[in-house]
Amino acid sequence: MPVQRIASGCLRRGLVVSTLLASACVGSIGDDGRPTEGADACGLPPGRVGLQRLTRAEYNRTVRDLFGVVSAPADGFPPDSSTSGFDNNAQSLTTSPQLAELLFDAAELVAAEALTNKSDEILVCDPAQVGYDACARTTLSRLALRVYRRPATDVEVDDLMTLMQFAEAEGDGFEAGVGYALQAMLVAPQFLYRGVPTDATAAAESAAAVAELDEYALATRLSFFLWGSTPDDRLLQSAADGLLRDPTTLRVEFDRLLADPKSAALFDGFVEQWLQLGKLGSATPDPELFPMFTEELRQAMWEEARLFFDALRQRDGSALELINGGYTFANDTIAAIYGVSGVSGPQLQQIATDPTQRAGVLTMPAVLTMTSGPEQPNIVRRGVWLAETILCAKPPPPPDGVPAPPDPKPGETERERLARHRSDPSCASCHDLIDPLGFAFESYDAIGNFRDTADGQPVDNLGQLPDGRTFSGVIGLVELLESGDEYPTCVTEKLMTYALGRTMTDAEQCVLSAIGTETVRPESKLSDLLWAVVTSDAFRKQQGGGGS
Repeated sequence: MPVQRIASGCLRRGLVVSTLLASACVGSIGDDGRPTEGADACGLPPGRVGLQRLTRAEYNRTVRDLFGVVSAPADGFPPDSSTSGFDNNAQSLTTSPQLAELLFDAAELVAAEALTNKSDEILVCDPAQVGYDACARTTLSRLALRVYRRPATDVEVDDLMTLMQFAEAEGDGFEAGVGYALQAMLVAPQFLYRGVPTDATAAAESAAAVAELDEYALATRLSFFLWGSTPDDRLLQSAADGLLRDPTTLRVEFDRLLADPKSAALFDGFVEQWLQLGKLGSATPDPELFPMFTEELRQAMWEEARLFFDALRQRDGSALELINGGYTFANDTIAAIYGVSGVSGPQLQQIATDPTQRAGVLTMPAVLTMTSGPEQPNIVRRGVWLAETILCAKPPPPPDGVPAPPDPKPGETERERLARHRSDPSCASCHDLIDPLGFAFESYDAIGNFRDTADGQPVDNLGQLPDGRTFSGVIGLVELLESGDEYPTCVTEKLMTYALGRTMTDAEQCVLSAIGTETVRPESKLSDLLWAVVTSDAFRKQQGGGGS
């Protein structure tokens, strides 16, 4: 039998064992987010995160940053499910038999590309000069440090050495042995999961304890938060030097990571999921009513949102600008939706928007299109979106058997139709929250054009917040949100959920409110909010050992 097939069979069996063990660890360590002993400034301990498997996007970025692999091998994995709005939530990151097989196939491809792209970095010594075993151990230890995001234990290196020795015995050569070992690393829990402890028994014995993350776990959590990817060599060196817990060093590394172009992943990982922009892909505006809507326009709408956040991130503006920004990015078609003249061509460029009509992401065509039907805006969808993303006031699920909103009667307004629907008590439990929020967007049609009339009648955009405060349209809503604590607390909750990979508990509202009130203000910067998350107990500490 060819040696490649023998090695592949060994690794495949190893993969099954590894994934089963990883899954067992996730179940035994737990990830329910419930707090335990120890406390932060609000009197709360950090919740438990558990082990987090790399998402598809994190896998692709990680192998790109480690080995220059740009083929996006994880695109062929099953889609990651979402908990609390984010696909990196530890509760949802399970490993199915199908995924296990695909992980093995990806490991073979990544190892081959890595040795093609980065052989000089991976093969750090000559076995003919220093000896096969000595060179192999040096090579594997350095490689495992980067792949595992912490130093490998002697036992882990011994396990990898068996593959090197197998390659030597079969005459495959030193580089082939490294390739086999790298494949094994890429299907190991230490790579696929964040927070695998080096001593599972010790971790289990201290499961009730709250402790600071170790230096490598902190480096990993920081890097995946800001880059959606693995720590680089400099960050790992700071961890190795024992400096990362020092606030000054941590701030230097935080600033460096945030200034790096890789922090653009904050949009793909956080903003896109927070704002639910994935729903734009399934929007179907009626081509007869909206002939300007094309696939190119759909992509431009998404790109507008990305450029808007990227400009905010690079300029380090206030997180409030996400809901009150008076600028955006537009090509000729998007500019026409905004009613802005003087923009030509398909290239998006920064424009000023009308402050009486537009406010940040709330009035972007992407948001308004994805929350509409083919012909008309959908008040209910828009209300749900606002409640979930901006206010963190998730509506309760509708009871079984609740009828859909009734068809309008002749001459009946949308507000009257929905009021009729809310007269049913079983419908009112949801729609009393949703509908008054959704009416804030009545001035925008199904792709975001501003309008003064709807169905031949003046637009009625009077809305109401859950606490009873009323407002006129999105601009009136923003005026309330700028001075209230609903949005600052909510955006903090969304960011913390993403940063930690777990659902925030009701008891943690004290922490979220404190951070939001302090850092989501007109004079604050986006980095203030991000830094407050990084320096929180919930980020720097962990219940039950290592974690990340």
